[in-house]
Amino acid sequence: MSSVSDVQALNLSEIVEQRCGENIFLCYQCKKCTAGCPVVSFMDLPPHHLLRAAQLGQNERVLASKTIWICANCQTCVTRCPHGIDIPRAMDVLKQVAAEQGIKPPLASIPIFNQAALRGIQMFGRMYELGLLGELKTRTILKGALDFGQLLKDGQMGLKMLLNGKIKLLPERGRLPRDLNQVQPQATPGAVAYYPGCSLHSTAQEYDASTRAVCERLGLKLEEPEGWTCCGTTPAHAVDHRLATRLPMGNLAYIERLGYDEVTVPCAACYSRFKFALHDMERYEELRQEVTEDLGYTYQNSVKVNHIVETMMERLGPDKIAAQVKKPLNGLKVVCYYGCLLTRPKTVTGADHHEYPMHMDRLMKALGAEVLDWNYKTDCCGNNLTLTEAEVAFALTHRILHDAKAVGAEAVVTACPLCQVNLDARQEQIEADFEEELGLPVFYYTQLMGLALGLEPKVLHMDTLFIDPKPLLQQKGLLAE
Repeated sequence: MSSVSDVQALNLSEIVEQRCGENIFLCYQCKKCTAGCPVVSFMDLPPHHLLRAAQLGQNERVLASKTIWICANCQTCVTRCPHGIDIPRAMDVLKQVAAEQGIKPPLASIPIFNQAALRGIQMFGRMYELGLLGELKTRTILKGALDFGQLLKDGQMGLKMLLNGKIKLLPERGRLPRDLNQVQPQATPGAVAYYPGCSLHSTAQEYDASTRAVCERLGLKLEEPEGWTCCGTTPAHAVDHRLATRLPMGNLAYIERLGYDEVTVPCAACYSRFKFALHDMERYEELRQEVTEDLGYTYQNSVKVNHIVETMMERLGPDKIAAQVKKPLNGLKVVCYYGCLLTRPKTVTGADHHEYPMHMDRLMKALGAEVLDWNYKTDCCGNNLTLTEAEVAFALTHRILHDAKAVGAEAVVTACPLCQVNLDARQEQIEADFEEELGLPVFYYTQLMGLALGLEPKVLHMDTLFIDPKPLLQQKGLLAE
């Protein structure tokens, strides 16, 4: 472990700029990052204070702070910073430096989560959620960092997921070809590569099943490349920028070699990691050389990365979809929840309306639903803090559900597997903690599309949602009693 003098001798601003290219001296304390941060009330140093402390060389204070660990990586601060400082990336570097210096993290659960997740990815090529949860809970118990009341609630939720087939007992394996240069084109003309990501093969099976069924009904051909591997999600970028770039780029290189010109990604986290990887490969020459060497392949940048909502809007559009509606969602009042990563930051995603997106709204309107305006369309639900610091995620999720209810919504529609789990599976716990009755079904947008297109509810896995949607759907005449 480093001594205090060793830590104080570090030039944190220089280290951050060397490792991720962010110049923290551009910060002039406008406080927009802090004003927009959804988890600031759980931090010991607000984001603008953290940057100022790093500027002033208050290294021990920065590296021992709770702030660098509690950041939800929602990209709000980056989006609103006048200089576009990527504060979450800077915090990733600071976490890495703290670990290198042997500084004990004030939140033990978060580094344990990162380590457990990456261990599973390294072993199996994909996230092994049951193994991750087992290691996380066991190690946090041993460190005395676990709320046993919350452990019991998590156990009940996990059991229900297990019984519904949403958590797999055995890990799935993914493995890319050793020599990407030898991969031969296999893409069907006109088909889109479909990268489901780890969640859609487990906790978000409803999303996977409904997406496939809807696309088949609409004539949009999806092809899932065999052997795809995990994008690395949050744990990878928190630990190693090179790894966080190599994992998605390996998949993109494989998809490119298979002959696809587009990959559609239903998971918001996977979509974000793919977009960031492409952005960083263009921005950082040294990183591009390192990743190219790791892969043994020079990426030609010929594959367009879209979220599945974007693919549907570009390839089909609301009018074409509306023409195939058999059972309009008339009278159903919904709010569309995009979450953090589908549109932010604009410099990475290229979103036209990063603060108030409309793609999903237009799709729902094309199906006949009444789409309501509201305040929390792109607010953060807490990301994977729901597994490590549940109190934080509950506070964020409650605000989202409360506002949805306040504007008159009867259901929430989302396009992100983690957002759906946080809003749906945690809702009864949130109702108890905040003493507020919510009762809002949380649908994947493809489930409602499937209903409107005449698909059977069983195909759409409506019965695996935690908040039972049947009473609402029966009331609206969308489901037989």
